[in-house]
Amino acid sequence: MLRDLDYQGRVLARLGDYLTELSGQKLKADKIVASNAQETDPDLKRPVPDFPLKTWEVLCASGKLSDSRLAVPYSTRQDGICRAVPDIVFKVPTGGGKTFLAVAALSKIFGQYLGRKEGFVLWIVPNEAIYTQTRRQLADRHHPYRQMLDVLSGNAVRLLEKADQLDARDVESHLCVMLLMLQAGNRENKDSLKMFRDRGDVDGFCPPEWEQHAHAAALAANPNLDIYDLAGSSYPWPQVKDSLGNALRLIRPVVVMDEGHKAVSELAFSTLYGFNPCFVLELTATPKDVAPTGGKNPKPGHHANVLVEVKSISLDRGGMIKMPLNLDPRSGTDRRTALDRLRDLDTSA
Repeated sequence: MLRDLDYQGRVLARLGDYLTELSGQKLKADKIVASNAQETDPDLKRPVPDFPLKTWEVLCASGKLSDSRLAVPYSTRQDGICRAVPDIVFKVPTGGGKTFLAVAALSKIFGQYLGRKEGFVLWIVPNEAIYTQTRRQLADRHHPYRQMLDVLSGNAVRLLEKADQLDARDVESHLCVMLLMLQAGNRENKDSLKMFRDRGDVDGFCPPEWEQHAHAAALAANPNLDIYDLAGSSYPWPQVKDSLGNALRLIRPVVVMDEGHKAVSELAFSTLYGFNPCFVLELTATPKDVAPTGGKNPKPGHHANVLVEVKSISLDRGGMIKMPLNLDPRSGTDRRTALDRLRDLDTSA
């Protein structure tokens, strides 16, 4: 059974404030995009605002950001085709219930911001131990975390791993949650990864191979889709690969990044945002800011967009911090040694 903890309620309330403002700012940006699409004179087209940045500025002005991060500027995130992506960080100490906060946040993101219960969540974890634990919790229909997802989706959760079959109809009718270890989608040679290769069990996302105009339209809408090498293709026009990577780019998943501070390299960023996410939620105890570098190969810096920060004292008040218990088992029934040790501890305290 889950307990109602004050600090978790504060985190989710702050998320609610953020999503309310984000929805309004996105609506304005979408109207400009629609207007620009109808405008034939390039000089009359209006620049599309960075709606996550606008949202952040409003929250900052209203005092709804963490005091320790007020001097840190917002770091804009863009997907693989340069669309603005909302990105926020929950700074939560270890043992603070990050998985609960992630699941509860998904309910708000889908319900309050996206306005739907179906879709796709790409849940990225840093190592096998956390992968196994998270999968066990989300797969167990009696576990509170899975039950929260069932409530969100109307009992239509589909838990996936990267090698599982994926059909577009599942994404349209289910809440699909795919677990992925960070290193599985973050290597130098993407061509060697199965998730970027052509697969026969990723269905319904790409056009039939013979529909030339449909492939051209898909590439025009999403230029970062992987295509087959024309030299080895049966058709003389570019064809989109039936790969998991391409499916994710077309789906535009919500990304949950557990231990987000471990995915701050340039490669990790390009891979993650190359999946064209529509929202990124990072959870970490130690958010990391990356400074820009100069030299022959300059690289831009980026900051962690910490929306809310939970202090360790909040966990202590909620009974989430457990004191270690060191046992020294000994044979016999003599209690004098234990009493002497207790007096020593009292003295040192």
